[in-house]
Amino acid sequence: MSQLETDLRRAEQRRCAAMLANDAVALEALLDERLCFSHATGQVDDKATYLAKISAGRIVYLSIDWSEERVIELAPGAALHAGRMVSKVTVENVEKRLDNRVLAAWVLEGDAWRLAAFQSTPLKA
Repeated sequence: MSQLETDLRRAEQRRCAAMLANDAVALEALLDERLCFSHATGQVDDKATYLAKISAGRIVYLSIDWSEERVIELAPGAALHAGRMVSKVTVENVEKRLDNRVLAAWVLEGDAWRLAAFQSTPLKA
C-alpha cells in the first residue's frame, strides 16, 4: 500500500469515527471549506449545512462499513477515495440502511487531508 493510500484511508477512518461519535468539532477539522456533500437522495450540503445537521442530530450515523476501496491520485495533494459504503443512519428520526457506491475527493492542506466533495449513489436492493 502506498503512503498516499495509507494517509487517505486514515483520514477517512477519522472522518467515519467523528461521524459515528456525532462529533461535529472533530468532523469540522476534516472537511474542506469548499465541501460539496451530495447525499444518496440527491440533496446537497455545503460544510456549514452538513455540520449543522450533524450538530442538531438530524443525521446520526450508527454504523459505516467500507469495501471495494480504491485510492486514485489525481495530482500532488489531490486524490479520490472510491468504493462501496454500507451504513446504518438515522435521518430526521427515521432509521435507514444505505448501500452506496461512494466517490470522495480529498485535498491536502499543509499536512492534513480534508474532504472536499462526497457523492453517493444508491445500489439497487
